[in-house]
Formats: sequence, C-alpha cells, structure tokens
Amino acid sequence: MTVNAAYAAGEEHEAGRIAVGHRADLTVFAENPVTTAATELPDLPVLLTVLDGDPTHRDPRL
Repeated sequence: MTVNAAYAAGEEHEAGRIAVGHRADLTVFAENPVTTAATELPDLPVLLTVLDGDPTHRDPRL
C-alpha cells in the first residue's frame, strides 16, 4: 500500500511506507522492473518477497 492509499484508509500509522513498526508487503527483484522490457518481466528473478512483515521467499544469494 502506498502512503496515499494508507492515509485514505486511515492506516498511515501502520502502513504505506517502509519503516519500523509498519506492515511490509514488498518484492525485491534482481533487476529494476521499471527499466526492464515488458516482455522480460515474467522472467525477472525475484530475490525477496515479504508479506505482512514476514519473508515468504528469500533467494539463497541473499
């Protein structure tokens, strides 16, 4: 959830940014998905997935 969505939902004190005490849902890719061609996105390696603050996937390289 982005900071604006968290504010709109009344959850700005627990969500919307990466900070201690905030819920975290995020994915870390091996390459920048913004600069990766759309056709290559499905093959982009995922290094880390965090759901509600708990890592659910961690690449062994980390």
